[in-house]
Amino acid sequence: IPVIMHAVSINILNAIYRKIATKLTEWENHASQTDHENSYMLKRFLFEAFDCYIALFYLAFYACDIERLRSELIAVFNVDSFRRIIMEVVIPMIVHKVNKKAQVAGHPQDLDLDKYEPFDDWLEILIQFGYVTLFASAYPMASLVMSVALAIELRSDCFKLTYLCQKPKGEQVSGIGMWKRLLQCMVWFSCLTNCLLFGFTSDQMLHYMPDFYMRDEEGNTHIVQDKGWMAILIIFALERVLIYIGLALTGLIPTIPEHLLIKLKRRKYLLHMNQKKKEE
Repeated sequence: IPVIMHAVSINILNAIYRKIATKLTEWENHASQTDHENSYMLKRFLFEAFDCYIALFYLAFYACDIERLRSELIAVFNVDSFRRIIMEVVIPMIVHKVNKKAQVAGHPQDLDLDKYEPFDDWLEILIQFGYVTLFASAYPMASLVMSVALAIELRSDCFKLTYLCQKPKGEQVSGIGMWKRLLQCMVWFSCLTNCLLFGFTSDQMLHYMPDFYMRDEEGNTHIVQDKGWMAILIIFALERVLIYIGLALTGLIPTIPEHLLIKLKRRKYLLHMNQKKKEE
């Protein structure tokens, strides 16, 4: 019951945050539509991330209770995954079968259907990505659960776009914009959160360096006073190593695959040659 109440309160607060973010972004009066959308994305994400993660951060870094953190994370993450499956798979299928008004000879009429809004889908995936990355050492299986949930949602979105929503207008874009920057920030920030979980909240570091820790009469684990600075140094050194590995992978993996780059160069060369022949 507490987990269900927590999930319901998150959804209620998110609905309130949506209205607040909309008003604040309108008052800012941005010069372009892109700036307006980026500002709205950032506000919505910050509001909803605070709402979803604040209890987990409290358990992780204030209460320092890894067991409560793990149980809360598993419960909230799984409840949110099942909620999305019910809201985006089960209910749309029921609506499709019940609502015959938007169907003629088995095919829906786009004008009678609702418009497709991809924003909430993006935001939900981003929030779930935060559950997986920011607290990976507390719930390693979250990535598997999220993969299964996304595979189901992929098919449900196909069903929704086919029968329940108007076909969205295609647009040419160079990337996913602000969403990519938010994902990158979460990845880099997860290096810090997981290292802190590894060293301070859980007993994971205790198994590798037992001399750095001691247990009191109540069974709580504490860092030995004379070796506290060494433990902190190791934790933050590990965080730097993870960041350097991430930077190295970012530099080694090209933005455009090599085979695609070759095709683009060939296409550019052929266009240049055709233009040259026309001039001659």
